[in-house]
Amino acid sequence: MQRELELVESMDKLTRFTRKFQKQLLSGDLKDYTLRQLYYIELINKNRGISISDLSRILGVKKSTVSVAINQLIELEIVKKTQSDTDKRFYYLDITTKGEDIIKKHMQVHKNTIKKILDILNPEEVDYFIKIIDKISTV
Repeated sequence: MQRELELVESMDKLTRFTRKFQKQLLSGDLKDYTLRQLYYIELINKNRGISISDLSRILGVKKSTVSVAINQLIELEIVKKTQSDTDKRFYYLDITTKGEDIIKKHMQVHKNTIKKILDILNPEEVDYFIKIIDKISTV
C-alpha cells in the first residue's frame, strides 16, 4: 500500500511539472494561443505540406475537428492552405512567417524546460526517464 501511495504522489508531481510547462507555454508571447493550437502548429511545422486528412489520422480525431482548428489558424494568418496543382480537391498545409515566429518562441520554451531537466538529471537518469515515460505512455 505504501508503494502505491508513493506512485500516486510521483504521478501528482509529474502532473504539476507538466502543468507548469504548459503554463510557461501559454504565457508571454504565446499567451494568445491555446495548447491545441500550438500543438497543431508544431505538427504542421514538422510535417510541411501535410493534408487535413493526414493530420486527422495522426491526431486520431475527425477530419471536421481538424478543419475547424485549421480554419482558425488560417484566420490568424499562422497557417496557409495551398491547393494541389495535380488534384484540385487536395490542399497542403504549411506555416506562414507568423507561424514560424510562434514556432521559434514555442521551441524556446521547450529548450528552457529541457535545459532544466538536463541540469538536474545525469545522462543515465535521462535515459531511464525517457524509457519510463515511453513505457507508461502506452498504458
